[in-house]
Amino acid sequence: MTQPSRKRGVEEKGQRTARSTDVYMSGDGMEVCYCTKCGVINRQKRWFMDPLELAKLKEDPAVGTIICPACQKMQDKVPGGFLTLTGTYLTKHETEILELIKNTEAKSRGKNPLGRIMEIKQEGDVLTILTTVDKLAEKLGKEIYKAHKGELNHQWSHGANYVRVYWKRD
Repeated sequence: MTQPSRKRGVEEKGQRTARSTDVYMSGDGMEVCYCTKCGVINRQKRWFMDPLELAKLKEDPAVGTIICPACQKMQDKVPGGFLTLTGTYLTKHETEILELIKNTEAKSRGKNPLGRIMEIKQEGDVLTILTTVDKLAEKLGKEIYKAHKGELNHQWSHGANYVRVYWKRD
């Protein structure tokens, strides 16, 4: 008896794998809800920011409230990405690089409001940035590399949405 072949993205015959393996992304069936901490809105499994709509939703008692995956990750201190910056170049250009990081995050939040910087830590000449999603850490690393050159490396975890990004320039 031969084993049925498994196609990429298919677990069992006719069943696709889940789009995201992130345990923080809920699969609940609320049609519209908003995060009580940050105000991000979820409508039909899409997250977005809209201050005018948020004000209307807050007035409607029938609308559900939740804590969004990004706020939950921040509360639980579970980052999706680490960006580590090192080198003598960093100490000389730290203000520029931090400004680039903040601008990149702000621009990225327009597309994905769940992608946020959780924490920025400095220990000596090492700057570490924790992000809620892996793609944001990757994006920040690429933007720093584009603007300031240096060395850029990624370490992706296998089977989880997690990345460590290292940038260095001496």
